[in-house]
Amino acid sequence: MAAAETRNGRGLRWALIGSAVLNLLLMGFFIGGWIAHERHPPRPVVGDVSLGAFTGALSPEDRDALRKAAQARGSEFRDMRRQARSDMTALIAAIDAEPWDRAQVAELLERHKARTVQRVDIGEQLILDRLDAMSAEARHSFAERLREGAARFDKRKKDREDAPKPKP
Repeated sequence: MAAAETRNGRGLRWALIGSAVLNLLLMGFFIGGWIAHERHPPRPVVGDVSLGAFTGALSPEDRDALRKAAQARGSEFRDMRRQARSDMTALIAAIDAEPWDRAQVAELLERHKARTVQRVDIGEQLILDRLDAMSAEARHSFAERLREGAARFDKRKKDREDAPKPKP
């Protein structure tokens, strides 16, 4: 009888040790996941807002406010990206198809253009909202930075035009 109790006790001991090891592994897994998420959070729906020359002329605070406003409209951007991926797959198939269907490709390109215009419209609305929120002084500073950026662009363009052309 003592041998049977020893075997049962030994089995119970191994079961408890196994349970403790499993609990520690699970705890490590969840804590590690939590730490990794804190260090590397998921990408935002809208990473950075780019509005051409306007973006560079905005102050860091205005860029941040613009990014947050765009993120608030993240579902629109997500839907547009989903549609763009689907349309790109269809466009590739239509271009590769035999016989060639010009009307189908034209329709897909038209949808691409409409999405691009929609993104431009959203950007326009966001920049107008941001300008509304700026003080007169901030708007004047923004205008000056735009003016400086335009002058730099014009100078670079003129320098490229004046540069000697390589001989073929």
